Amino acid sequence: MKQFKISFLKWLVISLICIYFGFMVGKFKQDILQHKAQSLALDVESLTLENTQLTERLNLIQAEYASEKQVHKVLEKENQKLNDALDASNNKLYFYEQVVAPELSEVGINIYSFDVSPGKSEGTWLFELVLMQGQKGRHELDGNVEINFASADDNKRIKLTDLDASFDSAFKFKYFQHLKGSFTLPKEAEIEQIFVVAEAKGSQWSRAQRIEKIYDWKNFIEDGARSLEELATQSE
Repeated sequence: MKQFKISFLKWLVISLICIYFGFMVGKFKQDILQHKAQSLALDVESLTLENTQLTERLNLIQAEYASEKQVHKVLEKENQKLNDALDASNNKLYFYEQVVAPELSEVGINIYSFDVSPGKSEGTWLFELVLMQGQKGRHELDGNVEINFASADDNKRIKLTDLDASFDSAFKFKYFQHLKGSFTLPKEAEIEQIFVVAEAKGSQWSRAQRIEKIYDWKNFIEDGARSLEELATQSE
């Protein structure tokens, strides 16, 4: 019986020692995990603060960029307005120089300008042709204008009078004349150039005159040009 008690006490002591060591190991692991959790919490807090700072900085940069972009747009519009005003002023100056100072301009009939702009309906275009006479001792000119639309191979030309029968191609003036109208090109037509030909009849004061100008329609349509570019001028 005594031997049994001693064995029981030994077993009890060993069990208590094991329990104690198990408890200490568990507590040690718990302390390690708690330390890791605290470290991770600090890291999360630090990253959150850094992310907040970066977000604020990004918002500030985006606001500055938007502001600079807006300023750039405003400046670009102002610059375009100034350029348009300068072009208009130069055009007016050139126009009136030819009217009041014929010695500065070319002799005979001249195609001063040919402008095209979109109409209200899709595919409809409005045009304005300005004819001018720039010579000393002007006399009244009368004749006709022909506007043709040509494809790349120039095998077939479409006449403006075929597109707009109401267009009056006749002109009669001493100084200048505006001719206006509209046209709608066939959808299947692949137009690249516009030919504008003005022919004045001969009279007792002047011989018959003819002037032809060619404009780049393809570039005007495809590249979104602001105005028709004159490709060539031929007069006789």
